[in-house]
Amino acid sequence: MRTETASTKRKISHAFLFVMALLLFPSITYAIMVTYTRDYRYQASEADSKLSSRTIALEQVKRLLLEELGTYVISVTEVKDFAVTKDKIITFTAGIVSTIVLEEKWDGLTYYLKAEISADTDDLIKAIDRVHKDPEQSMPLEAIRKRTEEALKEIDDLKKEMGKGKVGKATQEKYADAVNILNAMDWVKKGNSLVINDFRLKEGMQAYDKAIELDPNLAVAYSGRASIYIEWEFWQKAIRESGQAIKLDPNLALAFNWRGAAHIGMEEYKTGLEDLNRATVLRPSWATPYRNRSWAYWKMGKNNEALAEANKAIDLAQNPNHFALGHFCKGRVLVELGKFNEAIESFNKAIEYNPNFPRFYFFRGKAFLGINEKERGLEDITKAARLGHKGAQRYLDSRGIR
Repeated sequence: MRTETASTKRKISHAFLFVMALLLFPSITYAIMVTYTRDYRYQASEADSKLSSRTIALEQVKRLLLEELGTYVISVTEVKDFAVTKDKIITFTAGIVSTIVLEEKWDGLTYYLKAEISADTDDLIKAIDRVHKDPEQSMPLEAIRKRTEEALKEIDDLKKEMGKGKVGKATQEKYADAVNILNAMDWVKKGNSLVINDFRLKEGMQAYDKAIELDPNLAVAYSGRASIYIEWEFWQKAIRESGQAIKLDPNLALAFNWRGAAHIGMEEYKTGLEDLNRATVLRPSWATPYRNRSWAYWKMGKNNEALAEANKAIDLAQNPNHFALGHFCKGRVLVELGKFNEAIESFNKAIEYNPNFPRFYFFRGKAFLGINEKERGLEDITKAARLGHKGAQRYLDSRGIR
């Protein structure tokens, strides 16, 4: 691939002093803003359009910027014993930091792009650590990087073929497919952010749909759709989507977890637990399959096992959302055991960590009803219904409240 890269413009203020300060005063945290700027010229092939040229140029300039930022993060985190490889840092940073296009030009032959990436060092290091510890975020990013590398290699190989005069229809179609894969990666990252960070499920589903339209072989996109269907209690659809993800990637723990959860939702406990057990084998330190096993045992009336799994999920939790869901699972079992005040404490912790999940309010409402605090109970259940919880809506409908 014929490309040129202009000189890098770096804006790293006091980087040397920052590193020395960490060495001399490791208990003190210093955060600085680092900014990298790169420009890139992509020479189009016969199979390229303006759009495909821009897609490839943007992907290449992002790689250069992430490489530089990753190198810098390693240089300032080695002194803090930050146990993540440079490749992992680059992979995770791609899902955390946005690339800003500063300038772009297209003359029909060459696509010129100038882009910038900026990050607060302290915030970035903390975010990388969170992603590293959370398979629901790290697994898709690892899969995205692998798929991106494969697509870029395919593009490079096809350009070499076309450079030898092999520009048949089949080659052009393969080339277009490889470019589509690059665009699909951006849609998956957008979907992940919408679902994991903002809980905007409808928009997240649309992003995953677009990704699959562009790349029908993208396992993490099917897994993403399965996770949303779980929230919507569309169990059969979740099984279908996670099954497709497993077919495409038999080692994707995410997909086994979602398929297991869907089977539990359908009261197919043996099958569901088999999938959840497989997820824990693939990712032993991931809290989510343990939460789903707690759910299974709770539905089966095995409260001691359910409580043990919930406590295990809390022990493994690495971010606020996982802590919230772990405490919710614990509270749900405590309600079943008639320990309503302890359950309310667990639900309070869940809501403190994440106030946006409707099921937290529904079950806390049930706990309040258990101690005859009807007004507070109905208030919570009504809030859950307004946030879209189907069980809360059915509860209110059955009593003619809504």
